[in-house]
Amino acid sequence: MESLDDVRRIFENSAFNKHLNIHTDIFEEGNVRCTLQVQNQHLNVNQAVHGGVLFSLLDSVMGATIRSVSGTPLVTVNMSIHYLAAVQAGENIIARAAIIHSGKSIVTAEGFLEDEDGALKAKTIGTFKLLRLS
Repeated sequence: MESLDDVRRIFENSAFNKHLNIHTDIFEEGNVRCTLQVQNQHLNVNQAVHGGVLFSLLDSVMGATIRSVSGTPLVTVNMSIHYLAAVQAGENIIARAAIIHSGKSIVTAEGFLEDEDGALKAKTIGTFKLLRLS
């Protein structure tokens, strides 16, 4: 089982998270918060943040939240998202997650994406499989 510090380092050093410029500003057991300062490379052809960026941010924060509790690697099995409002360049967005069910090998979590004023921009639910590596 990985320590909380190990899990934090894994997420902070993730090449993918660095590529998207995802920052982790809270990393406690069961309480992870990630932020993203939206830049031009995050925008789609309509000059709003590409949905894949938001999806990836929420997938990352849900995975980090689960792993902060389980201490084990995991993979996303299924995830759905509701985009509620567009996110524009220059915005700072905040992602959080909550575990809503945890079984022996399957965990379900919700993710929430808000702007700095607390306006909900997107919401997800995801199912994750804990990997028991031997």
